[in-house]
Amino acid sequence: MSTIQPQSEASSARIHKAHKYATGLALIATLGPLFYGFEGMVLNGAIGAVGTTFQLGPLMQGIAGSAGIIGAIIGAFVAGRISDIIGRKTTLMWVGPLLMFEAICGAFSPQLGPEWGYVFLLLCRIVGGVGFGAATTVAPGYVAEIAPASIRGRLIAFRQLAIIIGLTSAAVINAVIVGISGGSGEELAFGIATWQFMFLFLIIPALCFIGFTARIPESPRYLVAKGRKAEAAQVLERVTGESSESVAATVESIHASLGTAGGETWSIGKILKSEWRGLVFVGIALAAFQQLTGTNGIFFYSNMIFESIGYDESTALYQTLFLGVFKIVGVTAGILLVDRVGRKKMLMVGGALIFVALGIIATIFTFAPHNAEGSVDITSSPVLGYLVIIGFCLFLLGFTSSWGPIFSVLMGEMFPNKIRGGAMSLASGADFVVNLLVVISFPYLVAWSPAGVYWIFFVFGVLAVLFTGRFVKETKGANLEEMEKVVKE
Repeated sequence: MSTIQPQSEASSARIHKAHKYATGLALIATLGPLFYGFEGMVLNGAIGAVGTTFQLGPLMQGIAGSAGIIGAIIGAFVAGRISDIIGRKTTLMWVGPLLMFEAICGAFSPQLGPEWGYVFLLLCRIVGGVGFGAATTVAPGYVAEIAPASIRGRLIAFRQLAIIIGLTSAAVINAVIVGISGGSGEELAFGIATWQFMFLFLIIPALCFIGFTARIPESPRYLVAKGRKAEAAQVLERVTGESSESVAATVESIHASLGTAGGETWSIGKILKSEWRGLVFVGIALAAFQQLTGTNGIFFYSNMIFESIGYDESTALYQTLFLGVFKIVGVTAGILLVDRVGRKKMLMVGGALIFVALGIIATIFTFAPHNAEGSVDITSSPVLGYLVIIGFCLFLLGFTSSWGPIFSVLMGEMFPNKIRGGAMSLASGADFVVNLLVVISFPYLVAWSPAGVYWIFFVFGVLAVLFTGRFVKETKGANLEEMEKVVKE
């Protein structure tokens, strides 16, 4: 016994150290999604002033709000397959310069005048969108491929935490500088408006992403696909802490899972004609349902929502900040539970909380009083105001603990090794396409009927839970090389 115990302690310490290293890599990979959340909330605070600066009507303002998502669609659809060709790490490294371009050039777009400045701002947002679309697509796959199975769920779920931290950080910055200047359209310093400074703060996450992604290793699954088994073994040993013999067996298992085609990059057409097309459609449907509950309409237009029901800009910003803190609570709970409870159960329980919350909000908006202009006005009733906030908090708790992080987890791990890059591109691209439809239509839907839009989201919330119960397979604890068997059961 005396000779075995020290070896056990040494092995445990080695594994603990490896898991810490894998956690650090996961945090770095999720800096791209952090930029996505940060950029979205920057626009949330700036959208009104952008409309005033460039003299935009509702349609042009909606296009400005959705331009980043248009770029993200492009980035998402191409990034997965590009990462199969040049590597996960290399793809992520190309993201940083795109994010920096939007941060700097977008801030100074008004210098080109109302017409061309608006066009240039759209270009900047599209370029940045390509960056964060690529990052949010590749990051879950990268993390899945470097993470030990026992902690894989929580590490992939960091993606959603990063988005929430980005949203909350930008909300804090927005609230502070609007408090200093008196409004997002007011001049803050050096002849530059407050909303332009909001864009300049995007430099911070962009620089972090550029600096840290240069230090991460390549995915071991990609290395095996390219015949670089020795390098793959080195990476696996560092992230798992397992013995050389165990790592060698894992390398061979990865190689076998790729099939006779080895490192061949599967085209989208080939994937959709293969036996895996049903699984890919399940991923696409999950992506659509994640957005059709209206989450990004709430995240990116929360200021507009609160202003539409009677709050002024300053109060709306602080309401948004409060909700941002609540999001962090929810996603932290999701991270802590995902590897214990399982993916499918969390989607169903969280989904039920989502549609109950949407039902509460929709009911309040249906029966709330209206002002002289015919808009919903709950400011005259503190009880209604508190109930709306409670409804939003319940929604955020349900979403950020389940459909937010768990969607990312499933996208990173549910597809077999041979199709992961292309399948993730399809699912992530669908996510951003539906996201675009929600974000670009949300201002119109809120103007049409705040109650009506939340009843629509309520229906999709119910359908999402029913779909999950019927079609989603549990992937908790399974190795990526076993996933082909798991999803066929």
